[in-house]
Amino acid sequence: MLLCVSASILKRKSVIAVSFIAAFLFLLVVRLVNEVNFPLLLNCFGQPGTKWIPFSYTYRRPLRTHYGYINVRTQEPLQLDCNLCAIVSNSGQMVGQKVGNEIDQSSCIWRMNNAPTKGYEEDVGRMTMIRVVSHTSVPLLLKNPDYFFKEANATIYVIWGPFRNMRKDGNGIVYNMLKKTVDLYPKAQIYVTTEKRMSYCDGVFKKETGKDR
Repeated sequence: MLLCVSASILKRKSVIAVSFIAAFLFLLVVRLVNEVNFPLLLNCFGQPGTKWIPFSYTYRRPLRTHYGYINVRTQEPLQLDCNLCAIVSNSGQMVGQKVGNEIDQSSCIWRMNNAPTKGYEEDVGRMTMIRVVSHTSVPLLLKNPDYFFKEANATIYVIWGPFRNMRKDGNGIVYNMLKKTVDLYPKAQIYVTTEKRMSYCDGVFKKETGKDR
């Protein structure tokens, strides 16, 4: 009789243990499903795609999809999200500011056109995440392509300009330059603004300044 009771207790403990493990695995799956969205599926329904890093307690911000900026090589939209941004001017007034360490602590560091960092690290920092480049400054970058697109290939380049220079039908002078660049440097992350996004930015500029760019 005692053996039967002991066997029954052991069996009950086994069932409880299995149930606990099953519940834990269920919660694990639910967590993964809740934290990881499916961008392609969401995009079919017109919702902005996001990309989560599962179980990342230190960094849980999603990568937002920005459809106004298209990768020249892959034709995919830009995915980016920033917490603390540092937008670094290319003005000579940065010389002597000695804020390089503070700039490098930002989660996103934006620079303009071909503003240099080498030799000015103490004032402007070392790191560059995004470089916003005017269509007129693209030739300046192409004078030193190894520095901008090979040595610093982790940088995201966002090129903006009028549609006549950025068109993809073979008649866009700047776009043709960028296409040749990504052929030579496949790892280069070069994005161009869409015509719709450029029109929106032009409208904001005119509203703020009263001038038609």
